[in-house]
Amino acid sequence: MSTREEQVRAAAVEVFAARGVHGLTHRAVDQAAGLPQGSTSNLFRTRQALVTAVADDVAQARVEQGAQPGSPTSVAWLELLLLARRDEGVAAAIEPTRARMRALLDASRPPGLPLPTPELAAFLTGLEYAQAVTGIDLDPGVFLECLSRGSQP
Repeated sequence: MSTREEQVRAAAVEVFAARGVHGLTHRAVDQAAGLPQGSTSNLFRTRQALVTAVADDVAQARVEQGAQPGSPTSVAWLELLLLARRDEGVAAAIEPTRARMRALLDASRPPGLPLPTPELAAFLTGLEYAQAVTGIDLDPGVFLECLSRGSQP
């Protein structure tokens, strides 16, 4: 990957995290990267190609950094999950990462937890979404411990 492509991809993730999918335009990425107009479209000809690149980068960062509620990467990840419900290209771009995340979750799941891995992943994503929306710091460990014991927090 060229330095210019890395610069464009990083700027695209920043724009997406700050403005969402509707604010992700070739022009906005050019401005954020400090590049001449047309630079982004030379690398990613279509808007779908740009969105797919962002999805790939956010998903990769998600695996490498883990969940960091409220961080731009986590907020972008949650938006991608919603977007993937409507856009097959985004769904395909993030599916390999989602599979890796489920495998990591399966390998580290607490013993005696009554939820299968897909439901556990959905539960943890829901907690992360709640943190992003409310700003309240929630400890997933407390909820997982309660689930394991069958009690309430």
